[in-house]
Amino acid sequence: MTGPPPPRAHEPVPGNPYVRPPVPPAPARSATGAVVWILVAAVLAAVGAGVGAYAVLKEDGGARSGGFREPVTREPGAPAGPSGSGERTDRPGADGRAPRHVDVNAGRESGEARGRLHLNGTRLPGRGAILHDLWAVDGLVVQALYDTVTAYRVRDGGQAWSLRLPAPVCDTPVNAGRGGKVVVAYTNGNATNSRKCDRLQQIDLRTGAKGWRHRLTERGVGDSTLTVHLAISGDTLAVHQDNVAHAFRLSDGKRIFTEERRRTGSCLLEDVAGGERLLFVDTCAPGAPKAHDEVRRIDPRTGKAAWRYRTKVGWNVAKVYSVDPLVLTVRNNEEYDQWAVVALDGEGKQRSWTRLDRGPHTFEMCAGAGDAGEGVQNCPGGVVNGDTLYLAGGPEERAALGPDKVVAFDLATGRAKWAAAVGKGKQGRQLMPVREVGPGKRAGVVVYVRAQTDRPGRTVRFGAAGGRPEVLLKHPTPAREWETFMFAGETLYSGGRLFVTPTRLEPDSPRRDDKDQGRMLSVGR
Repeated sequence: MTGPPPPRAHEPVPGNPYVRPPVPPAPARSATGAVVWILVAAVLAAVGAGVGAYAVLKEDGGARSGGFREPVTREPGAPAGPSGSGERTDRPGADGRAPRHVDVNAGRESGEARGRLHLNGTRLPGRGAILHDLWAVDGLVVQALYDTVTAYRVRDGGQAWSLRLPAPVCDTPVNAGRGGKVVVAYTNGNATNSRKCDRLQQIDLRTGAKGWRHRLTERGVGDSTLTVHLAISGDTLAVHQDNVAHAFRLSDGKRIFTEERRRTGSCLLEDVAGGERLLFVDTCAPGAPKAHDEVRRIDPRTGKAAWRYRTKVGWNVAKVYSVDPLVLTVRNNEEYDQWAVVALDGEGKQRSWTRLDRGPHTFEMCAGAGDAGEGVQNCPGGVVNGDTLYLAGGPEERAALGPDKVVAFDLATGRAKWAAAVGKGKQGRQLMPVREVGPGKRAGVVVYVRAQTDRPGRTVRFGAAGGRPEVLLKHPTPAREWETFMFAGETLYSGGRLFVTPTRLEPDSPRRDDKDQGRMLSVGR
């Protein structure tokens, strides 16, 4: 895959939560014969009187040497879970103190939902740490931060369990698998000069119990473990290890198949994607005149390809919005600003191709969040429900202020069906389509209306035909400052409750405001 040019600098603008300040680079994914660049969007986002930072580095959180291990906290009354592993504790947070409790319901206005705020109580390394994917299973929402995986109850937002791993988590799949099981990758230690992302640990998300574990090995050129990506489809875990793919049975860790680096042709494995389908993304003839990418649908039981989709020459696969129906974003190798959305049918045939770098609305891929080596499925700003893609965008003259419209695209034709906003005036409220999980999903899209320093956030739903949105949740006014500083890094709607987390937390410091340590806000009735 031909690398992008040096990243364009974004100018600091008020109110844009989707561009992020510079952070130290993570190890780049490598491909033999190809230069793989890391795009990091750089900006400060100032929102009214509040200023916050939003980072996008998908790595292990920047652990430094020193050998400390963070204690894990559990809220009073939460079940301790299985004992005897030595990994689950009731010890308090950083420096032996429990995280301070903040009541974000005191002073709620009429009609506002109840919120629950979790402050970070875990000591973080000097560069801070990212928050990984959000998973929902059996009434719980679960997320990894540094070397700890924590579950929260959907019914009230309270903490259910917390599990500490031996070293920092370096990758997580976007979805859990059968039986509420998931596998995370963590490093071989805290030392930056020798760190590999080569440990796998299965976790039961319902209880926090650890299952099988496995160590990845490097056998030669093309199977480095500096960076790995994970994807789960059914009972299969796919591990992208440089140019090699390993598949393990999620339930017991048994190896199913391994796809070694190809010895014929010009294609190299670039990434994996999971969910209802298992996909492999290849980059072919990188740097050559006929450079292109290919997407293969893989049988998770055998590793055989059911079909193969080839992009246009000179275009590469950037992100996967959905695996079923399959919706991709592609980018032009030569003109990096040119990008499009491609919808495929169940046989890998192209249904529609929609250019998004031109037209009445302005869109930035992943809502301007950029990419710093994250997996191919990590991309905010777009949600697929049924046969419709919902994207966050807005008029060109206001694009720098953040997306203030939701635009619905028909995947069969690629045409925009409608565009809608929340609020009136020259600049509407900033919007983010939200992934929705669990029973009771309806047509349309759940949208997070981002909080501002003078206005709390909201959760709304636009119907399949657009129009005026239905207000699902009015967020509590006392939470607005905390909510503003989270910048909608990760969002999830499950069981009638919205969960919002930042993308990154900075280490505890006397120079930092408490708002920087807001780990998660959940809002529900």
